[in-house]
Amino acid sequence: MTKHSASNIKVDSHADAQPLSYMSNEDIPILVVDDAKFSSTIIAKALRGAGFTNVRFTNNPLQALRSLEKKPAQILIADWLMPSMDGLELTRRVKALDKKNEQFTYVMLLTARDDYEAMHKAFGEGVDDFLNKAHLRTQLLPRVAAAQRITTRHNGLLHDNRLLEKKIRDLKVTDLVDPVTGLGNLKFALDRITDTTKQAEARGGAACVLLVGINNLNVIEEQYDKPTVDELVSGIAAKVRQLVRPLDIVTRPEANMLAVITWQSDIENCTSQSFRRIFDSLYMHSFKTAEGYIPAVVGVSISAADRTTGYPNAKLFMQHAYDGLTRSFATGVISVAQYNPRQITASRDA
Repeated sequence: MTKHSASNIKVDSHADAQPLSYMSNEDIPILVVDDAKFSSTIIAKALRGAGFTNVRFTNNPLQALRSLEKKPAQILIADWLMPSMDGLELTRRVKALDKKNEQFTYVMLLTARDDYEAMHKAFGEGVDDFLNKAHLRTQLLPRVAAAQRITTRHNGLLHDNRLLEKKIRDLKVTDLVDPVTGLGNLKFALDRITDTTKQAEARGGAACVLLVGINNLNVIEEQYDKPTVDELVSGIAAKVRQLVRPLDIVTRPEANMLAVITWQSDIENCTSQSFRRIFDSLYMHSFKTAEGYIPAVVGVSISAADRTTGYPNAKLFMQHAYDGLTRSFATGVISVAQYNPRQITASRDA
């Protein structure tokens, strides 16, 4: 029999299209690495007789590795003893390639040995099965069938794991976004507060958190359906974004609250006058929806910190601003407070 080069490979482009279902014999990619003509002949005849057509042959382990780098195989049948590279070294390299490509190749070594200790060591190197050359005719197909089931299941699990990891990555992104307004949620807001305080620490100036609260949102939710309420909140969020600087960050940490996170060159810029336009544009205004104009009762608070006052952590900063928002709801004016670690509730209303 003439040996087949690894370049003469029949590749089924759908081999990995459905990793969770068992593929038919003709779809299973198999690579045989054997420098012995006699055993290669037996393997080729047995596999083809069983309907395996996606089979590659080579007598060169290095060529086998190059072939696997281009087009993976699910089952590798290799001679343990070969001149240029033994089966154990080939297995180590194949498993390293599998790890890099997040796949699984079932490695079956052909041997004439019955040395249990050597086989036990080989299992530790990543070998999945052994087949004694004396039993090729009777044992090859049953072992390949078992390998087929194992590799299909294993690659299916790897496929599921990749999908799960992708979903987790996607959730880490989408979990930061409020689906109604497209703004960052509470976690995103806290992260941005941390970033802004670090910026203020490094550059000087002040970190400022401005909260816009919708005091009558519960009443609105009782009177209108969810799409209308979402439309109202989206309209208010869009208005706030129009009223702040391009680099200011607008978020929606709670259902009835928007937060503007901003760095100011001086804490004296964090005053009611600096943000009066936001309050005047929102307070006791009605916003257009599909159900008509809906009035929103809005409160505004400003919390600021610089090197003199010290910088609270993000949660404490948010709490400080929220305390001010409660006062704004009660008084109907903007509540302004500089962070004071000794008297967190110290404030001045305007």
